This record gives sequence, structure tokens and C-alpha cells, in this order.
Amino acid sequence: MQTPPLPVLGTIHSPEEILAHPRFPAARAAFIDAVLAFHEGDQFTSRLMVETMRQVTFSLLVILHLRHDESDRSTWPTPQRLKAVIAPYGLASPRRIDALVARLVHLGYLDSRPSEQDGRVRILTPTPKMMALDREWLVYNYVPLNVMFPGDYAEPIARDAPFQSAQRLVALEFSAHGANVIASNPPVMRFMHRDAGILVLIKLMQMAAEGSAKDGAKDGAKGLSYSAIGVRFGISRTHVRALLEDAAEHGDVSLSGRGGRLVELRPSILQAFDRFLADAMSSHDWTYKLALERMRKG
Repeated sequence: MQTPPLPVLGTIHSPEEILAHPRFPAARAAFIDAVLAFHEGDQFTSRLMVETMRQVTFSLLVILHLRHDESDRSTWPTPQRLKAVIAPYGLASPRRIDALVARLVHLGYLDSRPSEQDGRVRILTPTPKMMALDREWLVYNYVPLNVMFPGDYAEPIARDAPFQSAQRLVALEFSAHGANVIASNPPVMRFMHRDAGILVLIKLMQMAAEGSAKDGAKDGAKGLSYSAIGVRFGISRTHVRALLEDAAEHGDVSLSGRGGRLVELRPSILQAFDRFLADAMSSHDWTYKLALERMRKG
């Protein structure tokens, strides 16, 4: 799938420009705070929206729904089409996707009904509950851009439904690009592919920043305790320790203290996260401007 053409509405902010911007640290902090405000204490959305396969599937269901044209069978949001669109990500087996779809239906986020045109296939339709959650997801992904470039990105921050539709309609063209962003950053990918793994990393980064502010350290707080992190996101301490041990083996964190109860984030993971965030911000800037262009043209 080719990258969409540049929109005519202004210039896209590149990852390099974003990383070099003097407000990048403030944008990063705002993103971290927004993500944790959305997920902490809500175990369901933590498990639903953060593990990469689930998040991508959730977003693709919304996109496919908005692209649905009854007269064009190739656009029908069926389970088979969902699997075909998600395949380039290499995230999950068809059986796992079926299980997630069934859970979304059970919890009232998704309807699954026979097509009026062909009763042999089922049409997947997000409920208002799912569409509202998707708008919240868009908010925290546009927060860092809004901090870096004040006055822009008002529509997603205001949870504007027409913008949501326009953004999602152009976002499918970025699915291959999104997969490349994830694949090109193995340190962050290792966290993203684990249940609530990226939340654990983001929480540790918040704790490190808070520790640095208190003691004036330049390289983050030393020896952060991760003992209470799991309960915030509905995962066990054993699960948290396992993903941190894996990160330690790759040199992204170091464990210390009795039983390895303290963790220190290494420069490699901090740099990888910054690059990942800058790539994501640039992509969201691109889709924002394409969405505005679409809305302008009607």
C-alpha cells in the first residue's frame, strides 16, 4: 500500500522536526499523563486498547465501518475482511481475532448481524459506546501535538464526531505505514506486544520523570519500584516482572534490589520511546491534515 499524497493544508511535521522541537519534552509529558489518566484504574480499557493486536483491531473495526458501502461488497466490514486488513501487521491468528470480536460483541462494543444483502456473511458494526471510546483514544494521541503547536488540533481534542469520521476514513491508507513504525522500533514493540506492556513502560517513565524533578537528576530516577504497577492495569506482578526481565535481557532496563524489585530505564529505551512517539505524532499530523482536507471538500 502506497503512502497517501501530501495534503495541501500546510506542511507535515516530520519526526526529526518533532524530536528537535524545544517543546518536545512537554509534549511527551502531556502524552504520558493523558494515556495514564485514560487507563489507570480501568482494567478493561487497559487490556482492550493497549496491547497492540487489540488496539489495531479496535481501530480497524471503526475504519471499516465508516468505509462500508452496501452497494460495494468489497467494503463490507465482515470478519474475513477484518482479518485480511490486519494481516500485514502480523499480530494475531484468525482464531485470536475471532475471540476478540466475540468479546467486543459480548461487552456491547460491537454488533454482529447477518448482511441484508447476503445472509451467509455477518456485518460488524461498532456501537455508540465503541465510537465514543474511539474518540477518547484520538484525544490522547493528539494531545502531544496540541501541546507542541498550541491552537491546532482543536477538532480531535473537542471529540468532534465529524472529524473522527474523516480521520478514520483516511487512516486506513496508513495501515502499512503504521505497521512499519511498530516494526522499526523493536524495544518499544517488545512492550507493545504484551498485555498492558506499553502502559507499564509509560508508567515507569512518568515515575522516572517525577523522581528526576524531585532530586534534580538528569538521567531519571534510579531504582524505581514496580511492585504496585500491575494492579493499576489489571495484570499480575509476575507478568510485569516477566516483561521487565525480557527488556533487561535486551539491555533496555536494569533490575536491582532484593529479588530484582527495582528497575532502571536505560538510555536505549528512553531514546526508542522518544523516536516512536515522534513517528506517531508525525503520522497523526498527516492524518489530521488529510482529514481536514476531506472535511473541507465535503
